[in-house]
Amino acid sequence: MFTKGRHLSALKEGKRMQSQDSGKSGKKISLLMLIVIQMGVVLYTTSGICSKMTSNYPAFSFMWLVWIGLEVAALGMYAIFWQQIIKRVDLSVAYANRAFAIFWSTLWAVILFREKITPANAIGIVVIFLGIQLVNKDAE
Repeated sequence: MFTKGRHLSALKEGKRMQSQDSGKSGKKISLLMLIVIQMGVVLYTTSGICSKMTSNYPAFSFMWLVWIGLEVAALGMYAIFWQQIIKRVDLSVAYANRAFAIFWSTLWAVILFREKITPANAIGIVVIFLGIQLVNKDAE
């Protein structure tokens, strides 16, 4: 079991090893890794689909429980998947790319639930996309 002292020591050691690095700002990110990150983000957004479906049923009904179960399963799989991603990618890059969830969520809203997208929604998504590009460019 990890004690608080051991955990802090491990964090300090990690920082020390990082500072001894050859001056590189972090791990390089490949197109394949960007695709893998987006797969994780898509998995994450499926929990929103399940949540929306859950809202169509009375609380604690059979179908409500099915959709809640699927939502929890999606979030559990995402958590495991995401841990593997952040082992391999700088945290700032991984989380910047997770912001792309707004695109996937909007896409699911339009395709699955026939919701309308406004010009403001589209502009917001473009601004987020440009920000993600800046972070990814810095990681190349």
